[in-house]
Amino acid sequence: MINNKTINLSSIIIYLFSIAQVAKRTIFSETLEYSPWSFSELLISYPDQFIRRGFIGEIVQIIDNDGVLYDTVNLIVFINFLIFILLSFIFIKLSKLSSIQHFLYLISIFGILNISMFNQYFHRKEMFVLNLFLITLLTLRFKANENFTLIISTICSILMILIHEGIAMISIPFIIYVFKKKLDNSKKFLNIYKPIVLLVFLTIIITSGSDSSSRVIWENLSEFDKNQIVINPNAITAIGWSIFDSFLNTTQVLIFSGSMFLWTFYFFISGVTLFVIFNINLKEFYFDYSKAKSFLIKEKYFLIIPVLFIVGFDWGRWIFSLFQLSFFSYLTLKGNTISKITKWTIPIFILVIVSIFTIMPECCLQMSGTVISSNYYRVIKSIELTLMEFIK
Repeated sequence: MINNKTINLSSIIIYLFSIAQVAKRTIFSETLEYSPWSFSELLISYPDQFIRRGFIGEIVQIIDNDGVLYDTVNLIVFINFLIFILLSFIFIKLSKLSSIQHFLYLISIFGILNISMFNQYFHRKEMFVLNLFLITLLTLRFKANENFTLIISTICSILMILIHEGIAMISIPFIIYVFKKKLDNSKKFLNIYKPIVLLVFLTIIITSGSDSSSRVIWENLSEFDKNQIVINPNAITAIGWSIFDSFLNTTQVLIFSGSMFLWTFYFFISGVTLFVIFNINLKEFYFDYSKAKSFLIKEKYFLIIPVLFIVGFDWGRWIFSLFQLSFFSYLTLKGNTISKITKWTIPIFILVIVSIFTIMPECCLQMSGTVISSNYYRVIKSIELTLMEFIK
């Protein structure tokens, strides 16, 4: 049986490998190695006016000093990934998860091994939103003063909305729910928090951008940055899309592609992964319609999540986000009382195998190619070449 020292060593290797992979594809890369859509999304700024999703792009513009934004974006993406690793590690250690549980999180299709191995998510805006979410929950874990918690959570929530209002719509219901459970004076707290958040959302809706603002952003980019964005439409041109435009794309991409029902597998595996990691007994878990109805009446803000799935098509990003939000919310609510896993079982072995040979898509299902085999081959070949250099 695999002992804890071996598991801990494997976890350390996963961390180091993931950092190296992301570094290779960002700060050590001379050309774009990840999604052009992600890169273009990170370049959205405020072109002499306030528009949605422009916060990170504006920060990039302020920090950059040579007019080519590529290297600045990659530096920010890499640092943000390091912050995510650090924050998630702190949460796992505070909750005193066992070595096996820690390893299972890392190797799952939602963990850092998968997203770095298959060049996904670390460059998406949800990673920035997740970091802000984790910072918010950490104020609860460290039992900070409630006024301090209110200030930090409000600032983080505003920044979430400014970065990507769609991911913020998924994240904020979890914040409200956790605060209701963990804060003694949650009603007073939320009476201040919710109106501020709602006002920011309304501001974003009113200033959603237009084709003209998209053109200004594009025209202000350097030729090098433009050459990295090899797709059309891209996130910059999509700034002017309305909810109706997004709904039409949802219909095209999901319903008429025939892939809509295949997403149920990823919903299923996200639930199974949570159940296995947290050692939840299925016999004690059952669906109760009356309890579900009561929950939705009390926590009605969660209803925005299925609406988002209807009007948008980035289902992969949202399922990934929902897993991470559920994982860290559960850690916060349970503290260090989570049931520990001390030995390997058949469900754990099955989860490991499924995780190794499955990719969590970012957006839309792709039914062709051999991404898994080609990526594993690339990694093995890279290790081989490195060893050969040492031998020489």
